[in-house]
Amino acid sequence: MARVTLVRGPGDHPDEDPAARQEVADLFAALFPGNPAPAFDEAHTAMAVLAQSPKLAQAAARMSAAIILETAWGQRATLRELVFQTVGRHFGDAFSTAARQKQAEAAGLSAAQLAALGDWRGSDLFDAEQRLVIEYAEAAVTGRVPEALFARLVARYGEREAVECTAAIGFWSFWAMVAGATGL
Repeated sequence: MARVTLVRGPGDHPDEDPAARQEVADLFAALFPGNPAPAFDEAHTAMAVLAQSPKLAQAAARMSAAIILETAWGQRATLRELVFQTVGRHFGDAFSTAARQKQAEAAGLSAAQLAALGDWRGSDLFDAEQRLVIEYAEAAVTGRVPEALFARLVARYGEREAVECTAAIGFWSFWAMVAGATGL
């Protein structure tokens, strides 16, 4: 059970202040244009938490879209979802990893691979590229990335995508922290 009121729709925000109500209305209008009954579904419950602060929620939605839709790294769907799952596991974020399981499978990750993430080094289910990405994500969430590991990532993807991958890890760490702290 969440530790804060979930703002799934425009009428769910607990603040009665007219200015706050307008921020909530603006959030839902921006994220669900033209939808007469906008609402966050179960897979987006973390956004329903963040909607407590509508401007922050809008900024987070823009950042999510930028990472997934506007970066070369974000276009690597299988690796993107592998990073998301790795980050979620690191933070013990069962909610987010479960919420994105369908996307992970649609991107090409098998249920067996997702189950093996906890012991990926001992598994033959991951190729060399996937192993690099998992290893890098695990190091990045600690804030201690060995120089040689970063060099391997740059050698594989170039500096731009190495930075994009790192930003994705940081941003998905943000979501895991929000989910964990608010009891999702």
